[in-house]
Amino acid sequence: MARIAGLFSLKGFLTRLGPLRLKELPKPIIKAKDWIIIKTKQCGICGSDHKQVFLDGNRDNPMTALISWPQILGHEAVGFVEEVGLNKNFKIGERVALNPWISCLPRGIKPLCKACQIGKNTLCRNFNKGTLATGIHTGNSSDVTGGFSQYFPAHESMAIPIPDNISWDQAMLSDPFSVAFHSILKAPIKPGSICAVYGCGNLGLLTILILKKIFEDVRVVAISRFSHQANMAKRFGADLVIDSSPTNRLIEKIADYIQCDVYHLKKKKPWLIEGVDFLFDTVASPETLETGIRIVRARKKNVETNHLISGIIIITGVSSPHRFEWTPWYFKEIKIIGSNAFAIEEFEGRREHAYYHYFRFLQEGRLDPSPMITHCFPLENYKRAFLTARAQKKSKSIKVAFSFNND
Repeated sequence: MARIAGLFSLKGFLTRLGPLRLKELPKPIIKAKDWIIIKTKQCGICGSDHKQVFLDGNRDNPMTALISWPQILGHEAVGFVEEVGLNKNFKIGERVALNPWISCLPRGIKPLCKACQIGKNTLCRNFNKGTLATGIHTGNSSDVTGGFSQYFPAHESMAIPIPDNISWDQAMLSDPFSVAFHSILKAPIKPGSICAVYGCGNLGLLTILILKKIFEDVRVVAISRFSHQANMAKRFGADLVIDSSPTNRLIEKIADYIQCDVYHLKKKKPWLIEGVDFLFDTVASPETLETGIRIVRARKKNVETNHLISGIIIITGVSSPHRFEWTPWYFKEIKIIGSNAFAIEEFEGRREHAYYHYFRFLQEGRLDPSPMITHCFPLENYKRAFLTARAQKKSKSIKVAFSFNND
């Protein structure tokens, strides 16, 4: 019913026909001695959140088997420690950022699975086991309610202290920043690399910022759909910003920038052989995948090591599947790598959680992504908040968040 109503207006998804309600519920309780309660200060609206609200998914998606209902969404949350129970690792009033993964430790599972033992919580084998209802992270388990609420529970491993000199806005971006950072570490980037970033929403802009501020001498081509996103991409340091349509012109502009040949095969979309080194696809729609395999360079021999090296596409976006023409993937021997969330990351000689890398970058003054936060709403204005996050062209939104006036 909501899908039908949504054909006429996005507001149709937010009527009583839709899946979302604003309700008064009891305050969450401490689940065990190693759990705490957090009083929400801010919580960002993730793309995955509004995809659920606007029913933008596919029933074949295996992730639907790893969620439980009802849910209180919101995993990009920061706030104050409200209750500690028997937990002695936190103090009431302490500022913390949510690390949302409800893997072995929060579920009370011992011994830890192989992934959790090495800090790769996103690959936990037990998201549907243990003492908690099924769910991979805060907000999609009925037992671990999220930050679209005044309070939410967290295991002690899920609460990361926020340094005093980091603002709420900066801290709230810990989660999406870490997603982008994790994806970049999957590519062997070095000085002189040419990277393209497809999509200039939250993840795309953060990817651009990291590539330009944390890595040395990397050229970044941003592919943007909306003008306000393009302006932020330039502000974050993109060397070239290209409109995402028309596709043929996009491919030709990248060829002009790289100074390589464009191959036109009859009336088909053009290809590049000497394309970009790495493409970060933060959309991962059939259209972006089809274009991406045309603009990434073909496999070639590294003259220094005599090894064959491939152009790489790293995917952080999730869109509904559909047919696309993938012959260049086969023909150019391209690598396509999926990148899921974040965990313990190794970078600059440090092995620590992605949030700690992020906090260090902030403290060292190497970057500040907070200008991408464009809208904040109180929870009672949730309909307007979701419409603002969804209708990006109209609202000129990038990161939309809920803010709780609870200092």
